[in-house]
Amino acid sequence: MPDSKPGSADLYLSFACLFQRPDPDYANHFEEALTLWEQEIPSAGELVNDLRKLCQEYPPGEDRLNFFWEHYIPLFETGRVEAPPYASVYLDGEGLVMGRETLAVQAFYQTAGYTISDLKQELPDHLAVELEFAAVLAQAGKPELLKEFRQQHLLPFLRLILPRITGSKRPLFPLAAQVLSLWQLG
Repeated sequence: MPDSKPGSADLYLSFACLFQRPDPDYANHFEEALTLWEQEIPSAGELVNDLRKLCQEYPPGEDRLNFFWEHYIPLFETGRVEAPPYASVYLDGEGLVMGRETLAVQAFYQTAGYTISDLKQELPDHLAVELEFAAVLAQAGKPELLKEFRQQHLLPFLRLILPRITGSKRPLFPLAAQVLSLWQLG
């Protein structure tokens, strides 16, 4: 089971960092995430190699950060957004942000004793926030809460959003989404 594997907190966090708005530090050190994925998700070897090739094409610095942004914005943020990163869009049946799933995820966080900082720029059901919460539960040694969260919220969301991401023509996020799928959905 993915949530009981050693290092799962780090894995969740590595994906959470990727699926949030691009961060220069994460982009510049993306190879560290790839090494972790390669070690913890052996079946992802070929995908990780393809991602390493992208890293070689876009070395750390402004070029790599721009590459991350170039692919993140149309996929998750503006224009004809290819894969809205909010669970409520997929799970509420209405295709809208701030739906029932947003409130259900927020209630789960609160019931588990966690709150999202007012400084957080994303909604509770954003893909990166849900992955980060899973990392927090894994790090805190709360396997039952993590299992419940995964079954009720994270996995249903991943089953719907990951195909949208992998269907994109952009190389970075579809490859990473395939790795996440191998790990979480098997």
